Amino acid sequence: MHLRALSFPLLITASALALTACGGSSDDDKTYPNAYVQFYNGSPNSAETDLYIEDIEQGGAAYGDASGLYTVDTGDATLTLKRTDASDKLVEVLSKEVNFTDGHKSLYLLVGDYESPTLIEHKFERKELTDHFILYAMSAVADANYDLYMAEAGAPFTDANKIDSLSFSEVVEGKYWDADTTNPDWDTGDYVVYLTEPGKTDVLYESPTIKFSYDTEYMLVIRQSAATTQNNLSVDLVINSTSVSSYKDVRAGAQFRLYNSLQDSGLTALVKGNDVEQSSNLQHNELSEFSAVKYGDYQISAQNEDNSLSFNNRLLTLNQGEAKTVVLYKNKENTLTSLAFEESDLPQVYDHELNVVNLAQDYANVDIYFVRQDETVETAQYKIKRLGFAGSEDISLPSDYYEIIALHDDNSGNQTLLFRTPALAIDEAVNYMVAVEPDSTSASGYRVVLLN
Repeated sequence: MHLRALSFPLLITASALALTACGGSSDDDKTYPNAYVQFYNGSPNSAETDLYIEDIEQGGAAYGDASGLYTVDTGDATLTLKRTDASDKLVEVLSKEVNFTDGHKSLYLLVGDYESPTLIEHKFERKELTDHFILYAMSAVADANYDLYMAEAGAPFTDANKIDSLSFSEVVEGKYWDADTTNPDWDTGDYVVYLTEPGKTDVLYESPTIKFSYDTEYMLVIRQSAATTQNNLSVDLVINSTSVSSYKDVRAGAQFRLYNSLQDSGLTALVKGNDVEQSSNLQHNELSEFSAVKYGDYQISAQNEDNSLSFNNRLLTLNQGEAKTVVLYKNKENTLTSLAFEESDLPQVYDHELNVVNLAQDYANVDIYFVRQDETVETAQYKIKRLGFAGSEDISLPSDYYEIIALHDDNSGNQTLLFRTPALAIDEAVNYMVAVEPDSTSASGYRVVLLN
């Protein structure tokens, strides 16, 4: 089966989008002369999943993301979804026989539990549109139904229009409430999406302003956030692109946690803002649980037990649906300070996104290696190079056992071993953090800790 990947920059014009989607001119001058296929991953406990047509890989998608759009030959074919396990072997998720039709797009949406997922086929005929779009919608949230409302940007919910009722895994076509007699399609423009429980008017979700600016078919998917903020709803918009626009609830709460990296002193930290005043007593090297708060701007103050170290009114911004970890540490001037990083909201089941922080004051940069049983530092597949002091970086690891090795390279071929952990299991569905931090009991003066 012959396939051609179609690539779409995010900021191209609608007319350019239509021309690119055609894959070139055709003899019969049809706007969409081919069959098209795309994959969206809406399974909340999934791994990154690759799409195969007739055993040819066509790209993949993590949770809440989509593959590219591909042209395929018409007729019957075998569609397979696969993931890569910790041993770098392909594991089949599911396989099914499908049929492709000229002029039609087949969008495959994976939903439900990844151990026994459901694959939805949504096939529709593509059409040439001018200043209009077509809207399809579905819920990828199991055991939950919603009423979908939409309004023009700036309008309150009381002026919103009910579009349809959404049930898990069922695709509906949303009808435009202000369509004219000559064109039933939606006018391109700015809209707001609302969700309620069926038959009720208490708003569960409100989107920011969403720009429906392309003359194309949109698939609107309701899904839940994964990882720390897993109860928050999001709206994804899938079009003919690998870029999926995701919109969080504008009223969603946020979360934060604190880590005291000091090895010899407890800390008291105070977080204030939005009618919240929360005090936390942290023992040395203690990571707190996540605290749920309203989104907004907060002030953090902290001091150690004898008040010899302190800071006041450090800004912490928590956006809607966001979770952050705040690390309290001593800088090179030996004064107390903080850094914050955002936690991943992707599933932490098969793959784990770790935040790695370097608190080694004596080194301009540190290399961190995640070494599996059959690897050495030189052959390790997963590593972070030249992480600066007080810097943080993310890395995604498959479930497995890893030795975590921190080295300093002086650029002359000399490497200093700062710390080497025993083999540690990274296989729980939690948010992990790795810190290279001072430790007076270590030969190097530093240690590596794995926290969750």
